[in-house]
Amino acid sequence: MDKLGKVLPRVIARQPGGAVLAEHRVRLALVEVLGPHLGQLCQTVEVRGTTLVIATSDAALAHELRLEAEDLIRRVNERSMVPRRIRAIQVRVGRSR
Repeated sequence: MDKLGKVLPRVIARQPGGAVLAEHRVRLALVEVLGPHLGQLCQTVEVRGTTLVIATSDAALAHELRLEAEDLIRRVNERSMVPRRIRAIQVRVGRSR
């Protein structure tokens, strides 16, 4: 028997609005990984294909997110349980385009 964690991403992908739900799960996972304080500093979080796009007005946070991108990707993917995995992070200082 499959564990729920293995089956859930496939079920989500087949649901109407699955992409919206998956993006929401990625956003929640990011806040969980960063913590509520740092999560609030991320003004815009979008998923574009397999890239997580984050906009923040805090240059120090942007720098830290870029340095920790590999670990951040791994942790967000573990927590979000979405079928389409995040493979890259793009961080911008200011608003997302």
